[in-house]
Amino acid sequence: MVLMADDDDEDCMLATEAFGASGSRAAFSCVGDGVELMDYLARRSRGSQRELPALILLDLNMPRKDGREVLLEIKSRPTLKHIPVVILTTSAEEKDIAFGIRAGAESFITKPTTFDEWIRIMKSLAKSWLEEAE
Repeated sequence: MVLMADDDDEDCMLATEAFGASGSRAAFSCVGDGVELMDYLARRSRGSQRELPALILLDLNMPRKDGREVLLEIKSRPTLKHIPVVILTTSAEEKDIAFGIRAGAESFITKPTTFDEWIRIMKSLAKSWLEEAE
């Protein structure tokens, strides 16, 4: 299962549709901000590791709790730090890229501008992070 945290409904819709077109059999779900993401992970981490997402796609700029705070929190928790986190955001700034990698993100991707690019990214993520989980 892939869990995306992003406050932009349109980006969540595009990502969901592109993931569906990627050919992956994994489930895909979105939450609207970092608070919702951490609540979701807290509920799921009480059970088996199978209930946790196989991959988290994380926007940096969200209300209530932004992606920077969430990434640091995930990577500091023993029950969560094994989950691969890919930053998927509008930023292409060096400081954001450096922060993401330093804080433990597996990759940093600037959001695409076309649906074909969304599909290409989702296919690449599925191939890199989900083939073993499926």
